[in-house]
This record gives sequence, C-alpha cells and structure tokens, in this order.
Amino acid sequence: MMEQPGIQKAQEHLLYIRKTLEAAGRLTAVPGKSLMAAGCLALACAAVNGFLTGTPWSPAGDPRLPLAAWGIVLGLSLTIVLFGIYSKSRRMRIPIHPPLVRKLLWSLCPALFLGALLTGLSVNSGNMNWLPVIWLGCYGAAVTNGGQVSVPPIRYMGVCFLLAAAGSAMSSPEAGLAWIAFGFGWLHVVFGAYIARRHND
Repeated sequence: MMEQPGIQKAQEHLLYIRKTLEAAGRLTAVPGKSLMAAGCLALACAAVNGFLTGTPWSPAGDPRLPLAAWGIVLGLSLTIVLFGIYSKSRRMRIPIHPPLVRKLLWSLCPALFLGALLTGLSVNSGNMNWLPVIWLGCYGAAVTNGGQVSVPPIRYMGVCFLLAAAGSAMSSPEAGLAWIAFGFGWLHVVFGAYIARRHND
C-alpha cells in the first residue's frame, strides 16, 4: 500500500500536469483586478471628455486633445493588464507557453488591426461620429474571439461589447460618450470584479 506522503506527492504531480496542459491551450491567468483598473481609467477619461476636452467627434473643439487622452488610457490599460497577466501566471505557477501566445495574437490582432485602420480613416476624413461604434465593435470582436482560449467570462464580455456597439450605432452621436463609458468603463469593472472573485485573483 502506498504511504500517505506518496499519495500526496502523486496528487501534486497530477495537479501540476493538469495546470500545465491547461496553460498550453488556454489563458487562465486573467487578472480581474487589472481589468477593473482599466475600466476605472476609461471612466476617468470619459469624465475628462465630458467636462473638459469634449469628445473627438464633437462638432466644436479640437479632436486632438481627447484623442490623445484616449491614446494614453489605451497605453496605460495595456500595460496594467499585461503586467497583471504576468503577475498572476507567476503566482499561480502557470507558465504562458509560446503556442498560447501565438494563438492569442491570431485571435486578437485581426479585429484590433481593423479597428486601428478604421480609426485612422475616420480621423483623416474628419467624420468621427462612428468612432464609438468602431472602438466598441472591433474591441468586442477581438475579445469574443480571444475568449475562445480564455476563461468563459471574457467571451461573454466581448459579446456585451458587441451589443454596446450595436446600441451606439442606433443612437445619436451625442450618446457616443455614454456608450464608450458603459463599454470600456463599466463592462471592464463588472466583469473584472466577477473574474477576481471566481478565478482566484
């Protein structure tokens, strides 16, 4: 009969193998608190747009300042989320293997590239009323696709972004900032809090 320490050691080996197999095919180290932080940054930027700079698609005012504000938020949010993924993967002892990184890039990059392309065309043409739809829709498509190799709430969050894009498309341009705040702000906060609670963040 195997002694108790031997059984415990075997269970530890099996747990390590299971985590390794999961990490090879799925991104389980999703940082809920980092998503919440990104959402708070988006809400702060929406407040700045609403009370100080105006929106990029506002008829009056210079769009360069609000666009720069959203560019800063994008850079900060990306840094926070990537650092959160790295920290959580180390804490959970789940390495992120190169095949998974390639799978994520193939899932995320096409829709994000399209979003950047459409944003550039919209800015250059001077017709920026569709920016909320472009941002919410392309980001939602990327997240929904990337959610296939991550935890289920990420996929559902992407679908909510797509619904927000549809809502923005059917609304007036004046409602664009509210849809942006709802999507990039509140959806990140709510789903981030759920992930932090349910997925050991």
